Amino acid sequence: MRPDPTILIVDDNAANRRLYQATLGDLGAELFMASSGEAALELCDAHPYAMVLLDVHLSGMDGFQVAHAIRDKCPGLDAPIVFVSAVYVHEQDTYRGYRLGAVDYILSPIVPEILRAKAANFIRMYRLRVEAQQQAQAIEKAYRELRTVHAEMEGFSYSVSHDLRTPLGQVAGFADLMAMGHAGELPAKAREYVGYIQGAAHRMNSLIDDMLLLGNMSRTEMQVQPVDLSHLAQSLLMELSTLRPQAHLSWEVMPGMQAQGDQRLLRVALSNLLSNAWKYSAGVPRPFIEVGSRAEAGETVFLVRDNGAGFDVHAAGERLFRPFQRFHADSVFQGNGVGLAIVQRVIDKHGGRIWVESAPGRGAAFFFTLGRLSSRPAPLV
Repeated sequence: MRPDPTILIVDDNAANRRLYQATLGDLGAELFMASSGEAALELCDAHPYAMVLLDVHLSGMDGFQVAHAIRDKCPGLDAPIVFVSAVYVHEQDTYRGYRLGAVDYILSPIVPEILRAKAANFIRMYRLRVEAQQQAQAIEKAYRELRTVHAEMEGFSYSVSHDLRTPLGQVAGFADLMAMGHAGELPAKAREYVGYIQGAAHRMNSLIDDMLLLGNMSRTEMQVQPVDLSHLAQSLLMELSTLRPQAHLSWEVMPGMQAQGDQRLLRVALSNLLSNAWKYSAGVPRPFIEVGSRAEAGETVFLVRDNGAGFDVHAAGERLFRPFQRFHADSVFQGNGVGLAIVQRVIDKHGGRIWVESAPGRGAAFFFTLGRLSSRPAPLV
């Protein structure tokens, strides 16, 4: 569809054509004139017209026959037809015209102001259609580009999984063999270096796992089902207490928290939030983690709160949920900065939102919703 509007005028009276040209010539639309039905048919597929102004009482083919022939010859032309008649048109002819695509009738002699107003409205609607089509084309182009990016991401994921894991596994394997079979032959400094290699290999393997999970998140199909978030949080905290024992740490999980969502993805998100809370609360005398929910503005807000190191939320800004962003020195708290990006992807996929309240030395509280998929457990008392 061309961006500039055009109007097709069909009238066998030269004086009428001049009148229409004088009336409509300054509305910003190009005018095409046809002095007969046959001439109109030659022009009907030349442009996607904003309006067709068609005289009912043409010599030869009348206006209704021309309209019918235009619809047959140019099925793609969906321009509104405005009939002009010097005499009152019978109701049967009126209905006939409407079936052929007429949207209005104007009696001749025309009132220029009325014709201009009608034509201006059709021109405006045409421009809106053009704009909508251009936006649709832009969206389609963006969608194709997104599919290309996804295909490239799949190739990247395979490369990461295969091409990086293989040499990494070899490095880790030989380091393990050296540590197990030759530790007694190595000086203390060499054993320390081997330990560094093993630790770095372990962290690199963990980073690869997180990168793959982050890259595949958008392509993961949701399996929505009822999820017991209370049970999920309790089981994750028990796992953490076994894998990473921490003296004096206690937790409290609100019972009865239910949600609708993908249990596997929600487990990933909650695991990252709880692992962070566990890690960053390690340095306080009495570490405590809370998992709960509350009703707020007609939706359920879930929370994971700790009393640990905290961080400057304002300094973090928009970087907080971006991959590979760290807000503590690696010498103090180890990590790869991918966990919160994964959490946000999971929450976004559930149609929810996530935000945080924190300050240095005052712990952190992460709040999230699950959009329309979440259920409505009782609020905190």
